[in-house]
Amino acid sequence: MKKTLLLLIFLPLFVLAQDVVPSLKEFEDTKYEINRTGMLVLGGWALANIVSGTTLSFTTKGEAKYFNQFNALWNTVNLGLALNGLFNTGTDSLSLLNSVTGHQTLQNIFVLNAGLDLAYIATGLFLKEKAKNSDKKDILTGYGNSLLVQGAFLLVFDAAMYFIHQNNANVTLYPLLGTLTDPGVGLGMRVGF
Repeated sequence: MKKTLLLLIFLPLFVLAQDVVPSLKEFEDTKYEINRTGMLVLGGWALANIVSGTTLSFTTKGEAKYFNQFNALWNTVNLGLALNGLFNTGTDSLSLLNSVTGHQTLQNIFVLNAGLDLAYIATGLFLKEKAKNSDKKDILTGYGNSLLVQGAFLLVFDAAMYFIHQNNANVTLYPLLGTLTDPGVGLGMRVGF
């Protein structure tokens, strides 16, 4: 009798856990692929800017030289971030709590980065404005234009990553939270004195 009662109590929980784990794995696998693809895009952008920026900084003059020079320098950081992201995208232990908190942290990073991207764009505009009354017009304009281009790319990149990850969570993570609070699944105990 006790074995039957225990089986009736724990079998639904076991079945629920079996349903959650593959879905959680699907979420984490998709998150990994999104991050991997994003880092490949960022790394490709960085490499293209480093190669073209370096080459063109030696073959151009004036503000074009500084624009290309700054693109190459700026993207050494982007390349480092992309490589770090590619080599450090392991998953934590598979748990709903880790997945939810990890997703929220990742989304916060993209929002923070978008704010920084806007600051890069604003700095580019400031440098271009400052160049109007400066004897260093070429360098200020070139660096300003580079910041505008790099900031705009990063803003689009961070926004896209945010929304792609959010879609993944909406499809595969958040429905799991609903299964844990579904009124059809529960365990209750009535104690009377």
